[in-house]
Amino acid sequence: MSVIEKQNNIGQFAGLTSQYNVIIQSAKDDGIDTTALTTAYNNLNKFMADVLSDPNHASDIDRVAYKKYQDAYNEELANIQSAFQNDANNRFASAASATSQAASTASQAFSQAQSVYDYANSEIAVTSTAIDKAQSAADSASSQAIKAIDTGNVTSQAVTDLKDGSTMTIAQLQNGLESKVANSEYASYKYQTSSQIGEMVTNGAFSAYQKTTADLISSKVATSAFSAYQATTAKAIESKVESSDFTTYKEQTADMFVSKVDANNVNLIPYSAMPEADTSQWYEDGTGGTLSITTHAFYHNGADSLYELSTAGSTEVYAKSPRFKIKANTTYTFQLKGFASNNVSSMDVFVLGRTNGNTSDYTVVQRIITAAVLSYSTLDYRTVTFTTGAIDEAYLRIDNNGSTDGKNSILDFTELKLEPGDTATEYIYSGQDSMISQLSNDINLRVTKGDLISQINVQARNILISSGGQLTLSADTVRFDTDKPVIIPSANIGSVLVNKTLTAADITANTFSTNNKTFTVYKDGAITAKNMTLTGGTLTSPTINASTINGSTINGTTFHGGDISSNSNNTANYYPMTITPDGAYKSTYFDSMVGLQSSVESGAIAYKYRSMIGNGQYLAYDSVINGQGLDLQSGYTSAKDTTFSNPVSTTTGYVIVNANDGITLHGDDQQITFNGTSADVTPKGVIITPYGNINPNGTQNIWYVGNNMNMKTASFGMDGSGTYGIQFNRSLDIGNFNINTYHTFTSTDGAPIHFAKGPGGAADIYAGTVHYDSLVKSSLLSVKKDVQKADTAYWAQLVNSIDLATYQYKSDDNTSHIRLSSIVDDVNDTKQWRLPDIFINRDENGKLNGVDDSVLLNATLATVQEQQKEIDQLNGHNMELEARLNKLEARLNG
Repeated sequence: MSVIEKQNNIGQFAGLTSQYNVIIQSAKDDGIDTTALTTAYNNLNKFMADVLSDPNHASDIDRVAYKKYQDAYNEELANIQSAFQNDANNRFASAASATSQAASTASQAFSQAQSVYDYANSEIAVTSTAIDKAQSAADSASSQAIKAIDTGNVTSQAVTDLKDGSTMTIAQLQNGLESKVANSEYASYKYQTSSQIGEMVTNGAFSAYQKTTADLISSKVATSAFSAYQATTAKAIESKVESSDFTTYKEQTADMFVSKVDANNVNLIPYSAMPEADTSQWYEDGTGGTLSITTHAFYHNGADSLYELSTAGSTEVYAKSPRFKIKANTTYTFQLKGFASNNVSSMDVFVLGRTNGNTSDYTVVQRIITAAVLSYSTLDYRTVTFTTGAIDEAYLRIDNNGSTDGKNSILDFTELKLEPGDTATEYIYSGQDSMISQLSNDINLRVTKGDLISQINVQARNILISSGGQLTLSADTVRFDTDKPVIIPSANIGSVLVNKTLTAADITANTFSTNNKTFTVYKDGAITAKNMTLTGGTLTSPTINASTINGSTINGTTFHGGDISSNSNNTANYYPMTITPDGAYKSTYFDSMVGLQSSVESGAIAYKYRSMIGNGQYLAYDSVINGQGLDLQSGYTSAKDTTFSNPVSTTTGYVIVNANDGITLHGDDQQITFNGTSADVTPKGVIITPYGNINPNGTQNIWYVGNNMNMKTASFGMDGSGTYGIQFNRSLDIGNFNINTYHTFTSTDGAPIHFAKGPGGAADIYAGTVHYDSLVKSSLLSVKKDVQKADTAYWAQLVNSIDLATYQYKSDDNTSHIRLSSIVDDVNDTKQWRLPDIFINRDENGKLNGVDDSVLLNATLATVQEQQKEIDQLNGHNMELEARLNKLEARLNG
């Protein structure tokens, strides 16, 4: 596991542990068994503690075990959450039943309040004073009745059971209801209901129903009787709910409503997603950075825009949001989505705040996200919870901490959300603005009685709609909607239009003629115009200038499109488009910098680029596509070529593609470039040069040959640092020499393998333990010089002076055998172990290597020869002593 992954896991696992502690406590409070979840967490915690014990160094981990512990914990966490849901559903069902009983019991009190409200509305046409009083009484009655239900003041056993008999709190019941009906669903139901009512009852019909209903009620209920009903109802309700209690209920309800509204997808950050160039209020700060609006396939498949903060510098640059109001010393949760190119060093998020009235840019700094490295292959998501300081307003700052390689580094971000509380809720695009807009629209749809005339008659006396079915328009200018044009099926124009313009889709007439007779359409269909006659399908005219000509067959010699370019470089008077008599099609363009011409002629498509700026050399490109293939030429012309007739005199490069020769490249800049896949933010791949060499492109480090990334035949390191080597994953044959993937060097033809030095002679070989069937040392007299007979006594003396020792190497384990040999003392200045220098081998730099076994072996042979001499002498002496002993025994026995 890398250092970055470890550091990320430290924060994530701390969050997981916090979540686990909260869930365990909540489960225990609800009586839910947590044994399995505790076991899964302990296993994962033990594994992670070992992995994260050293966060500053990368280390190998068992990924299979890691995933096993993660999956086990997630599975048990899901089981606990399901248990929470089942428990909440059971409690909600019980509470819903009690609520239904309470609502039925209270319906009578609410019905009385509704009756008062209905009577009040019916009296609109009679007197405004009665309306005001009735409305006030109805509102008060309705509110008091509902509060009475909520607080248990209605004398009802069902309400008492709900309040005192149930173990579920109001907050729990409220959360249960919220889980069944989301805010977005409620808004949808409200809109649909409003629309259906609007379709069923129009404004005009409602006014009629209102007046009719008022008249009917007025005839049934006198004003004095209504006042009596009103007073009786009010007293009945007031006897149930005291004024002081009602004030308390009203304040509690208001506080609860405000708390719910505050938590309803509030987002303090303005312009937090899908920005537009003309409305974005964010701006960039820092040196060398750019804040732009872009799209990317990672976000909504490129359909919606997001912010992009980029820099090629190594220092940080910032994106700053508009200021917003925020509460001091309050818990908030922040979230964002984004991604970054792999050369972004990291990113930070700051909340920079100040108190009301302070003119400083900020006085309190809070870095809520530190040195985060976002994904470069998918849309990443980050969230954090924090508590504000002593601030009343703030702005958000997103930091791109700079490029790691001097190339442009890109940080894209969107859907930023800052909301009260410790829980990140789903991002809703412009949720706050859309709710305000919807409320504004609802208000604009309402027209009060007093404003009805002024809002319809905006420009008095200009528009009149009479009951007789007549529409009168009186104004300096009358305009019809162009998006939804007005259709007049039939109309008569009473007088001649003089000095006016008539624009229409269809005009029907017997004969149509201009005033000066320069154009006439006769009733038989013939058309006569100045210098042109069209009769019987035949057009007589020397020249036709038109934007569109429709016909099945058009015959002609030369066709021009557009006007001759007035640019000074157009010395040949080219038209934008010309078809010549030989069938060639040419399209030509000029400006002060270049001349461009494309043509289709002689079975080929040709493109020519000519620079109009130069001094003895003018840049030129020729491209031709024909039946043989593609030919691309680059170079210069020696003079300005305004007629596209001068060939490329100096060729700097060409690319030829045809079926016979394949692809041919020539030139300093001609190459084949591979830029990687869609997942690569910056180009990555290889470049094949005109010589056929392969160079890296971008951050490409290796080039491989094989079936796929997991089945490479061979890979070749090509990074500039030399970090990546050359690796062969199959058997390698070099002439008669074979190296396979199983640690074997093979002489294919069975001949010896030689290790030789470049200048000549055999090379030294360094190895550990050498196993061999036979050891042969070259000792040919023909290759030797200064050959002299050895003094065996001298060499035997040297051998006998060697200190032998038993030992083990430091790399040996407890299963290794005891070793015996001489010792080359490379530690002590005053040698502690005797070994004549002639037996010591040194490298080309004079550094001690070890014992020269070749010399030591032959010195040992000299020692054996010397000992054999002594043995022979002792044997002769023994024989002499034995003869004398035999003589002595004979005398004694005689």
